[in-house]
Amino acid sequence: MKKAIRIRTVSQWYLLKQLNCYLGKRKFPKEVMRKIYHILSSKKLGKDGFIALCMGKIQDDYIGIEEILDMYPYKLRLDERMNEIQIITGNGTVKNWYMSYAKVCGQKTKIALIYTTKDCC
Repeated sequence: MKKAIRIRTVSQWYLLKQLNCYLGKRKFPKEVMRKIYHILSSKKLGKDGFIALCMGKIQDDYIGIEEILDMYPYKLRLDERMNEIQIITGNGTVKNWYMSYAKVCGQKTKIALIYTTKDCC
C-alpha cells in the first residue's frame, strides 16, 4: 500500500512542518518542505489543485504515480517535464527527489507530485 499526503493550503503545510519531527525515518528534508511552500504560495495549482507528497518510494514512474494518487476512475495526464530536488544528506551523499505535475482529464485540477524513487536492480 502506497502512502501520500495531500496538501492543499499553507495551513496544512504548517501542520506538516510541525509533525515532521515526529516522522522519524520518514522525515521530509528541508529542501522539499521549502519547495512545497513556494508552490502553495505561488498559487500555481489553481482552486482545486493539491500537492501529493509521497511517503514511500516509487519504483515505476507512471504506474506508481497512478497508485499513489488513487484518482480512479479519472484519467491522469502527466507532464513530460520533471524537476529534481537535490538533497545532501548528513553523511555527504546526494539524494534526489523528483517533482512532476499531473492534470485530471476533463477537469481543471492540477496536481503537483513530489516523490523519491527506488534504486533499480
